[in-house]
Amino acid sequence: MTEASLAAAQHDLARAYAGGAPGVLVSGLVWLIAGAVWQLHGTMAAFAALFVGGMAIHPLGLLIERIAFRAPKASVGKPLETLAIEATIPLFVGVLIAWVLLVRAPDLAIPVFAAIVGARYFLFRTLYGDIAYWALGGAILLVAGPTLFGFRPPLNIGFLVGIVELIAAAVILWRWRSRA
Repeated sequence: MTEASLAAAQHDLARAYAGGAPGVLVSGLVWLIAGAVWQLHGTMAAFAALFVGGMAIHPLGLLIERIAFRAPKASVGKPLETLAIEATIPLFVGVLIAWVLLVRAPDLAIPVFAAIVGARYFLFRTLYGDIAYWALGGAILLVAGPTLFGFRPPLNIGFLVGIVELIAAAVILWRWRSRA
């Protein structure tokens, strides 16, 4: 893929998915719900909320993109959509690792899940051509990293990741609109 064709595919994918902002928004809401569930019912229930909510991110994001933004389907961006699908495989492996940790080290399960989600966002820079995804991935890793070493933030990590993603969704949407 040439630099020009990559830029065209990124522009097309960003147009089709509103820069990815709706998916980040839905993910942020899922993390906030998981944070509330974690507070009320514990780690196992929060993990279940993340798992079920995580399966809803793409379809709900698509619904928002098509209804609120009247975004067309991608045409040129198809090779990058394939990359996005391929990047989901490590996410599934991460979910499996986090699930194993629920039994062996429950305090690490959700921070590991958050770190995997944060690391995956770095790929979105290539998908959408927006460096804001590096900032989003880095911010989530900054939230998740210390908790992996026993630091307990004032809010549980579900709330923190949710807040980071909601702020990022607003920034990404603003950046997408300013380029469109």
